[in-house]
Amino acid sequence: MASDWAAILTALVATVAYGRYWLAQRACREALETYLKEEKRRATDEGRRSVMHLMANLAMTEAEVLHAGFRSDRIKAVPGVDERGRAVRLYFEYVAKDLPMSNRF
Repeated sequence: MASDWAAILTALVATVAYGRYWLAQRACREALETYLKEEKRRATDEGRRSVMHLMANLAMTEAEVLHAGFRSDRIKAVPGVDERGRAVRLYFEYVAKDLPMSNRF
């Protein structure tokens, strides 16, 4: 009888742990999408931000920023190149179509 309860409890704990992990990943992705969307909406530049910039402003680790950026359908990774054309940095940019068109000329 005890082993049956232990198996049920183990399954419940695993389910709760996975749910918390999934929610944390979703929260990181949504925070990144929201931040990049607002940066793009300001229209002062292309809205591209480096991983280091995002880490500082979102209080996320490098791994969290990279994971959220690569898992999102609304964010595109853009390489930053040097004068020789080599990729030396990584930028993330919001690319979803839900932003209003700019009225600036």
